[in-house]
Amino acid sequence: MQFITLTTDFGLIDPYVGIMKGVISNIYPYAKVVDISHSISPQNILHANWVLGRSYHYFPKGTIHVCITDPGVGSTRKAVLIETKNYIFIGPDNGSFTLALEKEEIISAIELTEKKYWLPHNTSRTFHGRDIFSPIAAHVAKGEKLTEFGVPINKDELTKSEISSAIVNGKNCIGQIQYIDHFGNLITNINENLLPEKIHGKMKGIDFKGLQSSYAESEPGKLCGIIGSHGYLELFIYKGNAAKLISAKVGDKIEVKLT
Repeated sequence: MQFITLTTDFGLIDPYVGIMKGVISNIYPYAKVVDISHSISPQNILHANWVLGRSYHYFPKGTIHVCITDPGVGSTRKAVLIETKNYIFIGPDNGSFTLALEKEEIISAIELTEKKYWLPHNTSRTFHGRDIFSPIAAHVAKGEKLTEFGVPINKDELTKSEISSAIVNGKNCIGQIQYIDHFGNLITNINENLLPEKIHGKMKGIDFKGLQSSYAESEPGKLCGIIGSHGYLELFIYKGNAAKLISAKVGDKIEVKLT
Protein backbone atom coordinates (compact mmCIF):
# COMPACT_ATOMS: atom_id res chain seq x y z
CA MET A 1 0.00 0.00 0.00
CA GLN A 2 1.34 3.43 -0.98
CA PHE A 3 0.44 6.34 1.29
CA ILE A 4 -0.28 9.83 -0.05
CA THR A 5 -0.98 12.63 2.44
CA LEU A 6 -2.74 15.89 1.69
CA THR A 7 -2.17 19.19 3.51
CA THR A 8 -4.00 22.21 2.09
CA ASP A 9 -5.78 25.46 2.89
CA PHE A 10 -8.79 24.35 0.82
CA GLY A 11 -11.17 23.67 3.71
CA LEU A 12 -13.95 21.08 3.47
CA ILE A 13 -16.91 23.20 2.38
CA ASP A 14 -15.78 23.41 -1.25
CA PRO A 15 -15.27 20.38 -3.53
CA TYR A 16 -11.53 20.89 -4.06
CA VAL A 17 -10.25 18.18 -1.70
CA GLY A 18 -12.73 15.62 -3.01
CA ILE A 19 -11.73 16.43 -6.59
CA MET A 20 -8.05 15.85 -5.79
CA LYS A 21 -8.87 12.48 -4.27
CA GLY A 22 -10.92 11.60 -7.32
CA VAL A 23 -7.99 12.43 -9.61
CA ILE A 24 -5.65 10.24 -7.55
CA SER A 25 -8.13 7.35 -7.49
CA ASN A 26 -8.62 7.43 -11.26
CA ILE A 27 -4.88 7.14 -11.86
CA TYR A 28 -3.95 4.79 -9.02
CA PRO A 29 -6.92 3.48 -7.01
CA TYR A 30 -4.68 1.46 -4.69
CA ALA A 31 -3.16 4.51 -3.02
CA LYS A 32 -4.11 5.15 0.61
CA VAL A 33 -4.91 8.87 0.80
CA VAL A 34 -4.68 10.43 4.27
CA ASP A 35 -5.69 13.97 5.22
CA ILE A 36 -3.23 15.73 7.52
CA SER A 37 -5.19 19.00 7.47
CA HIS A 38 -7.29 21.11 5.14
CA SER A 39 -7.70 23.90 7.69
CA ILE A 40 -4.47 25.75 7.01
CA SER A 41 -5.14 29.48 7.26
CA PRO A 42 -5.82 30.70 3.71
CA GLN A 43 -2.57 31.42 1.84
CA ASN A 44 -0.55 31.08 5.07
CA ILE A 45 2.65 29.33 4.02
CA LEU A 46 4.18 29.48 7.52
CA HIS A 47 1.13 27.69 8.91
CA ALA A 48 1.39 24.95 6.28
CA ASN A 49 5.12 24.65 6.91
CA TRP A 50 4.56 24.13 10.65
CA VAL A 51 1.73 21.60 10.27
CA LEU A 52 3.53 19.46 7.71
CA GLY A 53 6.89 19.80 9.48
CA ARG A 54 5.44 18.48 12.74
CA SER A 55 3.44 15.68 11.10
CA TYR A 56 5.18 14.12 8.11
CA HIS A 57 7.59 11.82 9.98
CA TYR A 58 4.79 9.89 11.70
CA PHE A 59 3.99 8.24 8.37
CA PRO A 60 5.74 5.17 6.94
CA LYS A 61 8.91 5.70 4.96
CA GLY A 62 8.14 6.15 1.30
CA THR A 63 5.00 8.20 1.96
CA ILE A 64 4.25 10.88 -0.63
CA HIS A 65 3.41 14.20 1.05
CA VAL A 66 1.41 16.68 -1.03
CA CYS A 67 1.26 20.15 0.51
CA ILE A 68 -0.66 22.94 -1.23
CA THR A 69 -0.95 26.40 0.23
CA ASP A 70 -0.33 28.31 -2.93
CA PRO A 71 -0.92 32.07 -3.14
CA GLY A 72 1.38 32.05 -6.19
CA VAL A 73 -0.68 29.56 -8.21
CA GLY A 74 -0.57 30.41 -11.91
CA SER A 75 2.54 32.57 -11.49
CA THR A 76 6.20 31.81 -12.24
CA ARG A 77 6.72 29.94 -8.97
CA LYS A 78 7.93 26.37 -9.60
CA ALA A 79 5.95 23.19 -9.09
CA VAL A 80 8.36 20.72 -7.50
CA LEU A 81 8.93 17.15 -6.42
CA ILE A 82 11.55 16.67 -3.70
CA GLU A 83 12.93 13.22 -3.03
CA THR A 84 14.55 12.66 0.36
CA LYS A 85 16.05 9.56 1.90
CA ASN A 86 12.73 8.70 3.56
CA TYR A 87 9.90 10.58 1.83
CA ILE A 88 8.70 12.41 -1.28
CA PHE A 89 7.28 15.93 -1.12
CA ILE A 90 5.15 17.45 -3.89
CA GLY A 91 3.77 20.97 -4.16
CA PRO A 92 4.58 24.58 -4.98
CA ASP A 93 8.11 25.77 -4.29
CA ASN A 94 7.21 28.47 -1.80
CA GLY A 95 8.76 27.38 1.50
CA SER A 96 6.04 25.00 2.70
CA PHE A 97 8.55 22.14 3.03
CA THR A 98 11.24 24.05 4.96
CA LEU A 99 10.78 22.45 8.39
CA ALA A 100 10.50 18.94 6.96
CA LEU A 101 13.55 19.33 4.75
CA GLU A 102 15.66 20.57 7.66
CA LYS A 103 15.37 17.05 9.11
CA GLU A 104 15.66 15.10 5.85
CA GLU A 105 18.53 14.22 3.54
CA ILE A 106 17.56 15.52 0.10
CA ILE A 107 18.36 13.11 -2.72
CA SER A 108 17.00 15.14 -5.65
CA ALA A 109 14.69 17.98 -6.58
CA ILE A 110 12.69 18.13 -9.82
CA GLU A 111 10.69 20.90 -11.39
CA LEU A 112 7.44 19.36 -12.67
CA THR A 113 7.54 20.35 -16.33
CA GLU A 114 6.51 17.12 -18.10
CA LYS A 115 2.90 17.80 -19.02
CA LYS A 116 2.06 14.28 -20.12
CA TYR A 117 1.70 13.42 -16.43
CA TRP A 118 -0.69 16.33 -15.76
CA LEU A 119 -4.40 16.04 -16.30
CA PRO A 120 -5.08 15.91 -20.06
CA HIS A 121 -6.85 19.24 -20.49
CA ASN A 122 -6.00 22.92 -20.41
CA THR A 123 -4.24 23.49 -17.10
CA SER A 124 -6.11 25.85 -14.82
CA ARG A 125 -4.39 28.98 -13.53
CA THR A 126 -6.11 28.50 -10.17
CA PHE A 127 -6.19 24.77 -9.34
CA HIS A 128 -2.81 23.10 -9.73
CA GLY A 129 -3.80 20.75 -6.93
CA ARG A 130 -6.16 19.08 -9.37
CA ASP A 131 -4.20 19.48 -12.60
CA ILE A 132 -0.57 18.94 -11.55
CA PHE A 133 0.08 17.88 -7.96
CA SER A 134 -2.59 15.16 -7.55
CA PRO A 135 -1.84 13.39 -10.84
CA ILE A 136 1.91 13.55 -10.21
CA ALA A 137 1.44 12.05 -6.72
CA ALA A 138 -0.68 9.26 -8.19
CA HIS A 139 1.87 8.48 -10.90
CA VAL A 140 4.65 8.39 -8.29
CA ALA A 141 2.59 5.97 -6.21
CA LYS A 142 2.02 3.93 -9.35
CA GLY A 143 5.77 3.49 -9.73
CA GLU A 144 6.82 5.91 -12.48
CA LYS A 145 10.47 6.96 -12.39
CA LEU A 146 10.87 10.32 -10.71
CA THR A 147 13.18 11.59 -13.44
CA GLU A 148 10.29 11.32 -15.91
CA PHE A 149 8.33 14.16 -14.32
CA GLY A 150 10.54 17.08 -15.25
CA VAL A 151 13.98 18.64 -15.03
CA PRO A 152 16.42 18.48 -12.10
CA ILE A 153 16.97 21.64 -10.10
CA ASN A 154 19.59 22.55 -7.53
CA LYS A 155 18.33 21.59 -4.06
CA ASP A 156 20.04 24.69 -2.65
CA GLU A 157 17.76 26.85 -4.79
CA LEU A 158 14.55 25.58 -3.20
CA THR A 159 12.58 28.36 -1.53
CA LYS A 160 12.86 28.47 2.27
CA SER A 161 10.51 30.03 4.78
CA GLU A 162 11.91 32.35 7.41
CA ILE A 163 11.64 30.36 10.61
CA SER A 164 12.31 32.36 13.76
CA SER A 165 14.12 30.83 16.70
CA ALA A 166 13.77 31.76 20.34
CA ILE A 167 16.52 34.03 21.65
CA VAL A 168 18.11 33.43 25.07
CA ASN A 169 19.89 36.36 26.70
CA GLY A 170 21.11 35.47 30.16
CA LYS A 171 18.05 34.67 32.25
CA ASN A 172 15.62 35.96 29.62
CA CYS A 173 14.14 34.05 26.70
CA ILE A 174 12.25 35.85 23.95
CA GLY A 175 10.10 33.77 21.63
CA GLN A 176 6.93 34.01 19.62
CA ILE A 177 3.71 32.14 18.92
CA GLN A 178 4.28 29.85 15.94
CA TYR A 179 0.95 28.02 15.89
CA ILE A 180 -2.53 28.23 17.40
CA ASP A 181 -4.44 24.97 17.50
CA HIS A 182 -8.18 24.27 17.35
CA PHE A 183 -8.49 24.60 21.13
CA GLY A 184 -6.89 28.04 21.22
CA ASN A 185 -3.66 26.71 22.72
CA LEU A 186 -0.63 28.85 21.85
CA ILE A 187 2.36 26.82 20.69
CA THR A 188 5.57 28.83 20.89
CA ASN A 189 8.99 28.43 19.29
CA ILE A 190 10.64 27.94 22.69
CA ASN A 191 12.03 24.41 22.82
CA GLU A 192 11.71 22.48 26.07
CA ASN A 193 15.51 22.11 26.17
CA LEU A 194 15.78 25.85 26.84
CA LEU A 195 13.54 25.79 29.90
CA PRO A 196 14.23 24.90 33.54
CA GLU A 197 11.42 23.62 35.73
CA LYS A 198 10.76 27.07 37.15
CA ILE A 199 9.86 29.86 34.76
CA HIS A 200 8.00 33.14 34.97
CA GLY A 201 6.57 34.42 31.72
CA LYS A 202 4.46 37.16 30.25
CA MET A 203 2.23 37.15 27.18
CA LYS A 204 0.46 40.34 26.09
CA GLY A 205 0.75 41.71 29.61
CA ILE A 206 -0.60 38.58 31.32
CA ASP A 207 1.70 36.66 33.67
CA PHE A 208 2.05 32.92 33.95
CA LYS A 209 4.27 30.93 36.30
CA GLY A 210 5.77 27.49 36.20
CA LEU A 211 5.08 24.52 33.94
CA GLN A 212 2.05 22.33 34.51
CA SER A 213 2.29 18.56 34.21
CA SER A 214 -1.18 18.35 32.65
CA TYR A 215 -3.95 20.66 31.47
CA ALA A 216 -6.18 19.57 34.34
CA GLU A 217 -3.56 20.50 36.94
CA SER A 218 -4.25 24.21 36.50
CA GLU A 219 -7.22 26.23 37.68
CA PRO A 220 -9.79 27.23 35.04
CA GLY A 221 -9.51 30.69 33.56
CA LYS A 222 -5.80 31.10 34.32
CA LEU A 223 -3.08 31.37 31.65
CA CYS A 224 -0.60 28.53 32.18
CA GLY A 225 2.38 26.90 30.50
CA ILE A 226 3.03 23.28 29.59
CA ILE A 227 5.44 21.39 27.35
CA GLY A 228 3.20 20.28 24.50
CA SER A 229 3.32 17.13 22.43
CA HIS A 230 5.70 18.73 19.93
CA GLY A 231 8.30 19.51 22.59
CA TYR A 232 7.73 23.28 22.77
CA LEU A 233 6.34 25.61 25.41
CA GLU A 234 2.58 25.88 25.00
CA LEU A 235 0.29 28.39 26.70
CA PHE A 236 -3.23 27.30 27.53
CA ILE A 237 -6.26 28.01 29.68
CA TYR A 238 -7.88 24.94 31.21
CA LYS A 239 -11.46 24.66 29.93
CA GLY A 240 -10.91 27.88 28.00
CA ASN A 241 -9.44 29.37 24.85
CA ALA A 242 -6.17 31.23 25.43
CA ALA A 243 -6.04 32.71 21.93
CA LYS A 244 -9.47 34.30 22.25
CA LEU A 245 -9.05 35.48 25.82
CA ILE A 246 -5.86 37.44 25.16
CA SER A 247 -6.47 38.11 21.43
CA ALA A 248 -3.28 36.27 20.48
CA LYS A 249 -2.14 35.63 16.95
CA VAL A 250 0.75 33.86 15.24
CA GLY A 251 3.90 35.96 15.52
CA ASP A 252 3.03 37.57 18.87
CA LYS A 253 5.97 37.88 21.26
CA ILE A 254 6.34 35.96 24.49
CA GLU A 255 8.85 36.71 27.26
CA VAL A 256 10.06 34.07 29.70
CA LYS A 257 12.35 34.56 32.70
CA LEU A 258 14.43 31.47 33.36
CA THR A 259 14.43 31.45 37.17
